[in-house]
Amino acid sequence: MNKKALFYAIALAIVAFYLAMTAFYRWGDGTPPQITLVEPFAQAGPTTPLVLHVEDTGTGLQEVTVRLVQNLESYTLAQEQFSPQPLLSIGKNTHQTYDLTIVPFGDDAIPKRRGQVKLVIAARDYSWRGFFEGNWARIEQDLDVKLTPPRLEVLSSPLPVSQGGAGVAAYRVSDDAQRYGVQIGEEFFPGYPNPERAFTAFSLFAFPHDLPASTPVLLVADDGLGNHAEQRLDVPIVPKQWRSRPIKISDRFIERTVRPIIAQTPGIEDLDDPLRNFLQVNNVLRKRTAEQLTALASDSQPEFLWNGAFIQLSNSQVEAAFADHREYRYDGKVVDRQYHLGFDLAVTKHYPVEAANDGKVVMAEYFGIYGNTIVIDHGYGLQSLYAHLSSFAAGKGDVVGKGQVIGKSGMTGLAAGDHLHFSLLLQGVQINPVEWWDPRWVQSRINEPLRDPLRKNPGPVPTQGPRNRIGHLPPGP
Repeated sequence: MNKKALFYAIALAIVAFYLAMTAFYRWGDGTPPQITLVEPFAQAGPTTPLVLHVEDTGTGLQEVTVRLVQNLESYTLAQEQFSPQPLLSIGKNTHQTYDLTIVPFGDDAIPKRRGQVKLVIAARDYSWRGFFEGNWARIEQDLDVKLTPPRLEVLSSPLPVSQGGAGVAAYRVSDDAQRYGVQIGEEFFPGYPNPERAFTAFSLFAFPHDLPASTPVLLVADDGLGNHAEQRLDVPIVPKQWRSRPIKISDRFIERTVRPIIAQTPGIEDLDDPLRNFLQVNNVLRKRTAEQLTALASDSQPEFLWNGAFIQLSNSQVEAAFADHREYRYDGKVVDRQYHLGFDLAVTKHYPVEAANDGKVVMAEYFGIYGNTIVIDHGYGLQSLYAHLSSFAAGKGDVVGKGQVIGKSGMTGLAAGDHLHFSLLLQGVQINPVEWWDPRWVQSRINEPLRDPLRKNPGPVPTQGPRNRIGHLPPGP
């Protein structure tokens, strides 16, 4: 055999071997694509996402089709064709994976039809199996499509609520609601089953002190699938005027109060400048502690732990009232503005501090601008805060009774003198304690509406003011 013939023979053998290997590769891939619903679901609504992952590590994906079938009608949600490998290539296809995220029942999707729907997902690869049809994979899943919102029924119009005050809404809500409650601005007050009456729910809510009285009070419910119900509550809002007070701060005050706060608060650095240190504590840290109090309220016990009206610190005089608007002046200039949310109550140095009502201690630690602080959970998102303590007489997890001594007053944190800073919060929103110190208010505005939400509106109930006169304590938080 001459050299030329030998060359052709070898070349032919190589081609034949390559063709054989290609056929073996193409026919040998017997594994179908893998179809995965990344977020499986059996019920769908307007916002339910379909998250799909399809993979073929052999000859690669040829096509993927996603359809919905209902009443013999088929709706194609997605269809993708993938380019093949060159005919004689051997190796992994570049189209090995396919990912899809869509909202099938969104506004721009297929015709919205509630009820049972079948989700059909099919995929095949470029194998030569099945007379060049490839390996097929297919999954089917029945879905219950829900496109109607939960039902809400207000049982009675809530009674008048003051800016910075609290109220209760009683209503019925259908069982499909996953989240329901009262929405005021950005604040949400969750609802709970009413233990006093069957088949009803209630929400304790607070009207934030700094929102306009015209802000809508909304009853809302959501089923977790994107179906949302909303109804405006006809709540008369009583406007309030808050005092304004100038507060002078000095380097001496900052050195004594702010530096210890920075030293005991992770994430707050000493900026080596008195004014900048004060501003980051009085502003940045104040906001952080407010967020932490909101988070703390999310773990409040869903039961009434309190009993009757709350009590003001015994023998105390009021040194600063709820929602006082403070202008902080440094070197004669206004450098910051904040609301004082709570009451500053003073008696004598290191005076025993009593629990304002029954509850469970959920915080007993150094807490930023508040210094040594105790927070007591009274249930259903209602919590009381006791700040600037010099010492603790109760710890986290302790169950305490109304009037029980839990610590002693002091001047830790952002306080210029020995006193107790007392706050009441509802779902982390600061509310006026004056209402809750009044037995008549608690009975008529909280207890009675929960027991008999269909009663007639008794009209306004005056609240008694805090004991003693307004004093002139130096600045606290």
